[in-house]
Amino acid sequence: MTKKARKTTYSVLIAFVLLAVTVSTVFAAPPLDVHIQVDELIGGLGVDEPFTASGSAVDAGLICAVGMVQDVSVSTSGAPSAPFRIIQVLKRFTCGDGTFDVRMVVHLDLATNYTTAHWRVVSGTGNYADLQGNGSLVGTPIVPGASIHDDYYGRMH
Repeated sequence: MTKKARKTTYSVLIAFVLLAVTVSTVFAAPPLDVHIQVDELIGGLGVDEPFTASGSAVDAGLICAVGMVQDVSVSTSGAPSAPFRIIQVLKRFTCGDGTFDVRMVVHLDLATNYTTAHWRVVSGTGNYADLQGNGSLVGTPIVPGASIHDDYYGRMH
C-alpha cells in the first residue's frame, strides 16, 4: 500500500471514529427529573418503608412510581459538642422489577432536626442495573428524633 493510500485510509478511519463518538453522544438519553418522598422512622436499619416517586423519570418508565426503601448501612460522625451530625447512609429502593442503591451524606441540624443531603445512585439490579442519577435531599421532622419526611430532588438517566 502506498503512503498516500495509507494516509487516506487512516484519515477515513479517524473520521469514522469521531463520527461514531459524536452520534452516540447526541443520542444518549438526557437526565430526567425525579422527586421521591418517604416518611420514615429514624434508626430503622433494615426496615422497609414505602416511597412514592414522580417526575419525568417516572413518566418515562425509568423508575417505578411506588416501592419500598430501607437503610442498608448508617454511620454517624461529628464532635459531641457540635450543633450538627454528619450521617453516611446507603439506602436500597425496591421496585417490582429491580432495586437501586443510593449513597448520601446527610447533615443533621441538632437544634431543628432538619436534614439536608446530596445523594447519588451507586448501583442497581434488574431494570435498574444501568441507572445513574444524583440530587439533593431535604428532611423535615415529623416527630423530632423519631420520624422524618424526606424529599429527594434530582435527575436520573
